[in-house]
Amino acid sequence: MIFVSPQSHKELVFNKNILVSTDGTENYSVIKGVPVLLPEKTNPDWSRELIEIIFWEHPDVITNIYEEIENDNFDDWNEVYLKYIKEIHGTKENVLKVFYSYKQKETDIWITGDKSGNITKKQIEAFEKFNKKSIGEKRTVTKINGTGSLWDRYRYFGELVCKEPTDKILELATGAGGGTASVALYMSNDCDLYTVDIGFDCLGNALGIAKYQNKNIIPVCANFWYLPFKDKSFKTICTACGLDESREIIETLKEVIRILADDGRFVVVSRNNAFMRQHRILEPFGFTEKETLEILKDCRMYSDLNNLDEICDSLGMKLISRKEYRDNENIAHSVSEYRK
Repeated sequence: MIFVSPQSHKELVFNKNILVSTDGTENYSVIKGVPVLLPEKTNPDWSRELIEIIFWEHPDVITNIYEEIENDNFDDWNEVYLKYIKEIHGTKENVLKVFYSYKQKETDIWITGDKSGNITKKQIEAFEKFNKKSIGEKRTVTKINGTGSLWDRYRYFGELVCKEPTDKILELATGAGGGTASVALYMSNDCDLYTVDIGFDCLGNALGIAKYQNKNIIPVCANFWYLPFKDKSFKTICTACGLDESREIIETLKEVIRILADDGRFVVVSRNNAFMRQHRILEPFGFTEKETLEILKDCRMYSDLNNLDEICDSLGMKLISRKEYRDNENIAHSVSEYRK
């Protein structure tokens, strides 16, 4: 068993339908076959990383945003984001104050606030929906069976992750399942793929993909900067745009280092810079690309490849290969391979 408590790192064992620490002081739920291994009071759901920071002092607003998006079926989520930013903060100066306030806070203060750790009925329904959609071609292979750079990128990612034999692989960020399906497609039948997401519903994709590809995929609901695995337990860790869509990148990479075996590999698909993802939220308030990237870096979010290289190097991971895939003149992704 490689599971440990996310904070105390006490070893966990299965006892009926829950995971219990070996000293009996901690226990964690297993729901729909998914271990929920989150720090106390952490919300088992994902919302856009930049929105979480802009409204970090207004968690009720984050809830309202996503309820409005879900209930009204918006095609352009940015419309909703911008509406609430204007209502709550109004100006670029006020948004800058929020960023400055956030970056002064320690990670633990933010994640252990007054949040619910319960999996809701709505999340379970979404989990089942994604599970069913992923049992077939419509969802699982959409991102790896197309044409052009998207297919090439995911194919190369899957091949690179699986190029060195191992009995288990860890993926950060299941999401819609593109990275999960890519790795599962190329990994051997005797390999286990552990895939982690803080959004419980996204993990339904993992089970659907496992059935569709007949591979052993183990979904885990966890927080990236409190990964519930033993030290040095994986030779290969990977993520397909998971860093781009997360907060607390430095803490996440420290956890990757902790659980990565000596001489282990970390394979990352990421945007060349995060302005590609964030500009539609910040440009309307007058933020330039340079300002945006500086803010993201200061607030411990993914900013660009240079900063990713700097952090990895400082933690003892060296870049050994990189391949770029360009969707168009504005959007480029790279597949990077680091070794501990």
